[in-house]
Amino acid sequence: MANDDNNKDSLDKRIGQAEHHHANPEKAHRSRARMPADAMALIGRIATELVAGIAVGTFIGWMLDQWLGTLPLFMIILFFLGAMAGMVNIWRMATGQGLKLGYFDQHRPDQNDKNQN
Repeated sequence: MANDDNNKDSLDKRIGQAEHHHANPEKAHRSRARMPADAMALIGRIATELVAGIAVGTFIGWMLDQWLGTLPLFMIILFFLGAMAGMVNIWRMATGQGLKLGYFDQHRPDQNDKNQN
């Protein structure tokens, strides 16, 4: 008799979970364990964008300085340009305005004039 009560309670619990997932499908697919992984992936991408922009800019500046025999002028200039490029990439990623299809077509002056008429 006790075994039947445990099975019924277990069944009731599973039915309740299924009804909750059916009523809230967006929450059913997002578990708490997955959310930190998504956040960590985003943080990793942001760090990669910044570090890559700075590293590439600095390296190209250093190479130009070595080739031209100048002071570290190009290295400093391209360091800041690389940092700016990294920040622009992060902004594009955060706003969803990256190089997706049709992005540049929306911002052409002649296309906007045609769409308004």
